[in-house]
Amino acid sequence: MAKKNIKPATPAPAQLQPLFDFPLQTKYIILAVIGVIFYGNTLFNQYALDDNGVILGNTYVQKGVSGIYKIMTNDAYSSYLEQMHASQGFTGGRYRPLSIVCFAVEQSLFGDSAFIRHLINILFFIGTIFAIYYFLSNFLLKKIARGDDIALLSAVLFSIHPLHTEVVANIKSFDEILSLFFIMLTFIFSLKYITENIKKYLYFAVGSFFLSLLSKEYAITLIFLLPMLFYLYPMENKKSAISYSIPYFITAFVYIILRFASVGIPHSNAGVHYINNQLRMDPYYLATPVQKFATEWYALGKYLFQLVVPYPLACDYSYNQIPYHNFSDITVWLSLFAIVGIAYWGFKLLMKKDVMALPVFFFLFMLIPISNFFINVGASYGERFDYHASLGFIVVISWLAFRLTKKIPFATRKVAITGVTVVLVLACAGETISRNADWKNDYTLFMHDVKIVPNSEFADCDASVGYINLSTEKGNESRKTNMLDTAVMLCKRAIALDKGFPDPFINVGLAYYYLSNLDSAKYYWDIVQSGLYPNHPKVLFYRPLLAKSFLNKAEVVGANNPLIAIQEIRKGLSEDSTNADLWYNIGVAYANTQQFDYAQYAWTKTLELKPDSNTVKNATAALNSLRNIPKGARGK
Repeated sequence: MAKKNIKPATPAPAQLQPLFDFPLQTKYIILAVIGVIFYGNTLFNQYALDDNGVILGNTYVQKGVSGIYKIMTNDAYSSYLEQMHASQGFTGGRYRPLSIVCFAVEQSLFGDSAFIRHLINILFFIGTIFAIYYFLSNFLLKKIARGDDIALLSAVLFSIHPLHTEVVANIKSFDEILSLFFIMLTFIFSLKYITENIKKYLYFAVGSFFLSLLSKEYAITLIFLLPMLFYLYPMENKKSAISYSIPYFITAFVYIILRFASVGIPHSNAGVHYINNQLRMDPYYLATPVQKFATEWYALGKYLFQLVVPYPLACDYSYNQIPYHNFSDITVWLSLFAIVGIAYWGFKLLMKKDVMALPVFFFLFMLIPISNFFINVGASYGERFDYHASLGFIVVISWLAFRLTKKIPFATRKVAITGVTVVLVLACAGETISRNADWKNDYTLFMHDVKIVPNSEFADCDASVGYINLSTEKGNESRKTNMLDTAVMLCKRAIALDKGFPDPFINVGLAYYYLSNLDSAKYYWDIVQSGLYPNHPKVLFYRPLLAKSFLNKAEVVGANNPLIAIQEIRKGLSEDSTNADLWYNIGVAYANTQQFDYAQYAWTKTLELKPDSNTVKNATAALNSLRNIPKGARGK
């Protein structure tokens, strides 16, 4: 009888020689060092992008701890909307007070210190990496072969992924960091409570879950993910998994009540395209229902693609950088099949009670809040939105790296995986550190990214502001005209993309103003005030300045020609009819052209506006001299 070849039993995970054979403390040190090296240069950055609206321009934050009540009872953008004379539009969509409360506390302790806030972002990001490794190593992957190796590789890949630069480098995105940090703590403490049956861990778990909900809306998906986690590990049946989930269901219900009481019921904002009919908020405001649905699927595929190819990176993908798609586009179908295929695989893993089902569904569930399927998130795509989903993706990739190489000899396998990891670390470090520098401030960010996303109307507008502001700084006198011409070009490109968006009209008007092309500035600002956004705060601020410039021009070009002076001053009065100097000077011009009745009217308006000024004294004397002229001798 032939002797059968009997394969030896697979060794228990604890008996396998670790591929990453470092002491536990060293592993945490490696993760911390990676976090510091990759994001240390953000400490010298300033504020950029949404930092201005959420922190510097947020009156609640600027009040410090005394503004916390307002923060807790209002939409995240409530202060910004008030300043834009727009009280509605985002209602019910953005209740994420925890990070803003932290900004208020920081304001009381440290003032507007960008350094401190960047430091806090880095520390909590590193804390999130620690929590990811701890959860994977000690719980989710503990019972599978090479679980600790997969856990460490996952934590390393997560920490180095360049797609996370927007989250860490942009202070405002502290909400993303807090959200994932507390989600990880919820996973950890919930399983510690189940395995050790110590009540305090349940309190920690429920508290972490509530804080994750207050950080950002992603955590609501845990009402599905937690029962799945309990079912996969360490629970034995679905019934017990549900029973252990009840405290979290109650917590979610309390959060929803608090949210509704503070900001109202979330809605899709269907048909609402502007704040006060003007400020853009719906990325699909020009799309048909079919185009909207197709483009949403395309965006999900793009989230998956950029996890694999995170280059180039940009801070904005608004209209029309991602054009509207139809189902005749093969990329839409590729996205749909990829997501559906991943979901099908996840269900198969779930039916087998394979713990890898959790990261698969973590990836899928974290795409739901950013999909625009149910709630308008205000953008069709954003790199920061991929932060949570990337964790599930990276865990699966790390698991596959070990699974697909399991037949390779240990020594060769160790060299291969370690070598590839080192190459990825170096490559990602180059991209991430360089990208951090782009986030130094608004100027560096927008003027760089406008080259990456030339079809984004917001990127064009924001870059134009950078060029305009730089043109006014000392030392740029020789480059002023070129900078302003570039700003004009960018604004007109944005206008060509969307003639209903007021910002490029405002910015191009400002560029022309600094170019001393006052008529063009008036032309574009008139468009805004006549229909696009009549009460836009910037236009209301700029118009009096333009009026004074018309007066200055009248004094120069109309010095020897009062008719030209009258023409220019009339333009100024159309910008600011409350300027007494304009009325006085047009009265002088009318008198010089013997239009005495007009002069009398202009000087009377001067007296009404400035009853106690030197200008009024001159106007009064002029009026008295007019009264001494016989009525029949007055010209018109």
